[in-house]
Amino acid sequence: MMPEKFRQQLRQEAIAWREEGLIPPPLYDQLSDRYQFDQIDSTARNTFVMVLLGLGSVLIALAVITFIAANWQAWSRLSKVLLLVSLFIGINSAGFYLWRGAGQRWQARFGRALLLLGALLIGPSLALFSQMFHQTGSVQVLYLVWGLAVLVMAYSLCLPMLGIVSIILVSMGYFWYYPDPGVHGLWLVWLDYFPLIAIALFFPLARWSRSAWLLRLVVLLTVFALQFKLLQFVNTLNNFNHSWTLLGAIAASCLIPLLLWGSRALAPLFTEEEEVAISSSNLAVVYVSFFSFLFSFNHWWRNPVSLATGTETTSAMVNGLVLVILFSAIALALWWRLGTLNGPVWRITLSDTSFAVVLLVIAGLLWAHWTFGPLWIAGTLIFNILLTLIAIACIQEALSTSNRQGFWWGLLVLVAQIMSRMLEYDTGLLAKSLAFLLCGIGVILAGLWFERYVRTLASSRS
Repeated sequence: MMPEKFRQQLRQEAIAWREEGLIPPPLYDQLSDRYQFDQIDSTARNTFVMVLLGLGSVLIALAVITFIAANWQAWSRLSKVLLLVSLFIGINSAGFYLWRGAGQRWQARFGRALLLLGALLIGPSLALFSQMFHQTGSVQVLYLVWGLAVLVMAYSLCLPMLGIVSIILVSMGYFWYYPDPGVHGLWLVWLDYFPLIAIALFFPLARWSRSAWLLRLVVLLTVFALQFKLLQFVNTLNNFNHSWTLLGAIAASCLIPLLLWGSRALAPLFTEEEEVAISSSNLAVVYVSFFSFLFSFNHWWRNPVSLATGTETTSAMVNGLVLVILFSAIALALWWRLGTLNGPVWRITLSDTSFAVVLLVIAGLLWAHWTFGPLWIAGTLIFNILLTLIAIACIQEALSTSNRQGFWWGLLVLVAQIMSRMLEYDTGLLAKSLAFLLCGIGVILAGLWFERYVRTLASSRS
């Protein structure tokens, strides 16, 4: 199935071509059958209905929770247990029957809404059961258990919608408060290796359901969790020696973009192959752009590296080291698969090579900064050059593919770099005013020229 936006535009153009006599009606009918023009409106309507049903499910869940809370004290414990169990079983059974056994589409959509409602009721039910039997625990563990329960439902029904809900709940549990004093035992191990556990839990579901949106959320969750753990790893290594700290700093800077760019190799596993590949490369470019922009400020390069004097247990260092080793192996495997996509001989494209060179430059700068002392001028200069090259590469790629997002991202990076340098250094108000004026005029002219270029390119291709 082609993307929805493409089908809508093609239908509009095909109708105009038929009315202008450019194509005969039989050819229009063939296009309509091939791209399913008659289902475009129903698809958009179904999406809108699903949004409404999801919102309605959330509101109904809140209404049920509020009603139970209002009458909670007046009921006996047995009544409370029977009510909660009956609600859970009844809502999920009705949802499964309508979703699986109904022949009409509205019944299937209503069934999915009931299943979503049942998933949302799991957490409040667990909290109320804990209150009834006087069991205390961590809110963080509650969110994790809630997310795992919804994940079991998602695997059982192969519903990407429930997988997305599970990712949101597990993310809330992981980033709730770390470390929560009420978390101990096996849950601490879960939190220590959460990036790996997230991949093991959610990636098979994304692969099985072939959902690009679910894959994007899995990638984002893994990236944020891994970045959080890598920063903790660097902080722990700072109590040991320079070589270990350097290893952590390089891993925290280069490992995630390597994984993001290499995840383009997973695109053939999904239906929206091109969208998955573009999303992976875009995330990698955004990450490197933000990192380069952050370290383009001279403040980071002025002071020598100082080691902390506190003591840390080696278990935190071992956990971080295990994550670095395993994710480095995953990155190598992804890049190896990336090089074999176009043939049996391993070969990467020019864009892959350029991205790898940028990461090597970043790693080399960090090594030189740790080895030879603070790089006052070289560090700032090289990162500003990298940032400029990234912006130019984004604009050049956008011009070759008529991609507006890449063009505006490159332009935004250039403007942010110029303005930040003007604000960072001691420049006069007149110079800053002139810089603002030139950037504003440049953005307007560049945008108008690009839109004209895109239209000219489209007309020349047609």
